Amino acid sequence: MADQTQSRESTFGRSLMKYIGSRLPYSNVDVIDNINEINPKYKLFYGTGSNRDKTLTKHSVSRQVPDDDVPGAMMSVDKNYHQFMYANVDHDKGKRLRDYRIMALYSEVGDALDEICDDFVVPDENGEVINLELHNQAFSEIQKIELEKSFRRFCNYYDFQNRGWEYLRQLLVDGELYFEHIIHDEHPDKGILGTVSVPTELMDPVYDNVQNMVVRGFILRRPVINPKTGTTEKIEYIPFDKNQVTYIHSGLWNEDKTLRLPFIENARRAYRQLSLIEDAIVIYRLVRAPERLVFNVDVGNMSPPKAEAYLKKLMHSYWSRKTYDNAQGGSVNAFDPQSMLDAFWFAKRAGSEGTSVDQLQGGANLGELTDLMYFVKKLYKSLRVPANRLEPDSSFQDDTGVLREELKFAKFIIRLQHQFSLGIKEAFIAHLKLKNIWKEYNLKDNDIEITFNPPSSFHALREQQIFDLKQSNYNAMATGEYVSNTFSQKKYLGWRDLEIRQNREWLRKDKALAFELAQIETLGPNWEEVAAAQAEGEAMAADSGFSDMGSGLPPADGSPPEFGGPVDGTEPAAEPIDVGAGEETSSLPPA
Repeated sequence: MADQTQSRESTFGRSLMKYIGSRLPYSNVDVIDNINEINPKYKLFYGTGSNRDKTLTKHSVSRQVPDDDVPGAMMSVDKNYHQFMYANVDHDKGKRLRDYRIMALYSEVGDALDEICDDFVVPDENGEVINLELHNQAFSEIQKIELEKSFRRFCNYYDFQNRGWEYLRQLLVDGELYFEHIIHDEHPDKGILGTVSVPTELMDPVYDNVQNMVVRGFILRRPVINPKTGTTEKIEYIPFDKNQVTYIHSGLWNEDKTLRLPFIENARRAYRQLSLIEDAIVIYRLVRAPERLVFNVDVGNMSPPKAEAYLKKLMHSYWSRKTYDNAQGGSVNAFDPQSMLDAFWFAKRAGSEGTSVDQLQGGANLGELTDLMYFVKKLYKSLRVPANRLEPDSSFQDDTGVLREELKFAKFIIRLQHQFSLGIKEAFIAHLKLKNIWKEYNLKDNDIEITFNPPSSFHALREQQIFDLKQSNYNAMATGEYVSNTFSQKKYLGWRDLEIRQNREWLRKDKALAFELAQIETLGPNWEEVAAAQAEGEAMAADSGFSDMGSGLPPADGSPPEFGGPVDGTEPAAEPIDVGAGEETSSLPPA
């Protein structure tokens, strides 16, 4: 029995290593029989996580992949086929990421990335940045509390409150995020106990189907450093199970769909154009800004060689190149491309007006920056940041144009949050499966959803704008005599019958409160006792025949009553209202 267990462990994961070794980019990877030698925790994560994508691929005709024992790459020797079917390893990934990071250090690009990151992390009233939503109504309160408790403990490993800003900036610049899951070897049922960030340039996903739609696993390219020379001797390829790593990507592909591109790639062209135009403006100002003097020297009838020598003598005697030294605070004889004053010397022949010195003006339009601001706005637009945020001293104006740009920016932030939450959800599912909660609660992928708090307050601003439009339509229709107030509430305000009944009840309470306040102002705080005493006095006066208000009954002489109305004191019957047989009556009960 022990021999069978050892045999299974020695062959565990061999199919993945054969799969990786048979791919064209990994042709130099040795096939390892026992994967536990280099990744002892591979078997603990195997089979956890969400299997939805793998199951759909297995039953798909367009994406079907051969079995692991017979890797598909061994069936063909056409390299073009391999490059189309499977992803190529980005051997220059480190250099490419360095270029992106240099771009992120550029002031305008860095400001735009900061604007995005600042709106990404939005704590709620409880200080939470990310939340768990349960869509299965069959969960008991105990199950909901347990899931929420596990989720909070799991999210603390990432520390989104303090490091969420850093994570998003890395995602925008590098395009990918990798976190290794840490579990206990002897107690895997405790779930994931922590996460460790893995450098993006050292990790690559391994795809399992056409056009790289499904991630099969990951491979870490760990360099082996020689302690004596400090150089890299070789690269070790360490495979990771798909559920052993939290993988968050930008969602963007390159033109061949072989590697993920960061969001900052959208601004590469605008970044280069802006840097070039800035250099051109600086060079133009260095060359054209200084004012120059023109010396027209009378050389009489001197021959050209003598005239040239005479000019040089004058130049050496009366003029020397001076530059301003910031450190010393004075002018020194040193080379500087932008000297304090330059001069031009020209020889003049006999018959001239003599030696003269004129001033040559510097370059014009040096303060014109329209073309520069065009490229700055283009850079911000490529990074989805509203152009009105360019000027730090400009105040926000709630007009339609600005609101539209800010809403587009908020929706862009929500897309980034959704992309981020997908990777966190995959890792949380693996955590629940390791703790056996997934099977115990009979959970499905659609039962849980992870969301971030929406950015800033522009959603509330948009809702206020929509409410103003509804209120305007309601006021325009409810004031007309041919449209019912209740119908306008249902049609233009979108109120339900229950809300309309509640509104009527609150109107009654408001009227009762207003009447009570009026009585308090008139009769004092004991208005009920005062009113009762007045009523009793009026009743006694009426019985004594001293009332001058009239009783509403006909006089004894048969003349008409004082306030009109029927002689017998009864109210007239209300006439029936014909609403038509085909009209739809309101579902509201009578008030």
